[in-house]
Amino acid sequence: MSHTAHYRSTPQNATIRMSRHALERVSQRLVGAEADTVISNVQKAVRTHGTRSIAIIAHDLGAQRGAAWGQKSNGDLVVVVIKGGRVVTVFLRRSTQSFSCEQTTTDLLVDMTGKVFTGVRRAKAQTGPSMRTKVVNVNGRRVVRRVEEPRNIFA
Repeated sequence: MSHTAHYRSTPQNATIRMSRHALERVSQRLVGAEADTVISNVQKAVRTHGTRSIAIIAHDLGAQRGAAWGQKSNGDLVVVVIKGGRVVTVFLRRSTQSFSCEQTTTDLLVDMTGKVFTGVRRAKAQTGPSMRTKVVNVNGRRVVRRVEEPRNIFA
């Protein structure tokens, strides 16, 4: 299967699309059968976890690729980010670096290589002001408005 093709991978037979940016990154960073391995691991992950907002550590390259310190992507692991059923980017990251949903800006992080962690990492719940309602008088009418109220962090 060509790494530039669309492929079916979810139980609902939804097609995962690839952005132009992601296609460019795949062609720059993967060679030979690496793309097929990445596709296979992505398909397995999305069958289980869906395609709404997920980052997948999809392949272990076995060795560092790219300059260790610089502006370009470098590392020994291939990470694929999918949002809304679309691969938005593919990047390299060193296995010695930390991995989190906050870094990938996704709801889930899955390691298909087993090299970094096991299981699934989930994004932490958003903490922000809670909402309450307040009845106010607007031109003689009672109106219910949502009012932000700071959350008591000591409660």
